[in-house]
Amino acid sequence: MNEQIIFHEVQIGRGLVPLAQHGYVVVTPGQVTLLGSDRRELAAGPITGSAPAYVRFTRRQTVSLTLAGQKYHLSPGWGATVGSPLPGGQRTREAAALLLDCLLNDGVVPQHT
Repeated sequence: MNEQIIFHEVQIGRGLVPLAQHGYVVVTPGQVTLLGSDRRELAAGPITGSAPAYVRFTRRQTVSLTLAGQKYHLSPGWGATVGSPLPGGQRTREAAALLLDCLLNDGVVPQHT
């Protein structure tokens, strides 16, 4: 079974350089793909060795990931809140937590009991 999990409205950046405001992160078992707002591939690679972690000082709203030697910052759900006076931080934190859990579980949604 080749299940994929798609996170949309992802703000994707590399350092301080924004790559996509309304991007996508596609996670399949063992593999992750970053797509731009136009759905073109920005980066892809194996989850193994990508060192997923929360980015410090982002209140757990951003996940870092290294693919092909490049470090990316991913804020799932953030693209949907841009331009609003009070961005929905809770929704972004929940999406970031799920993304990190999937990456730490090699691309599979963990079964919490």
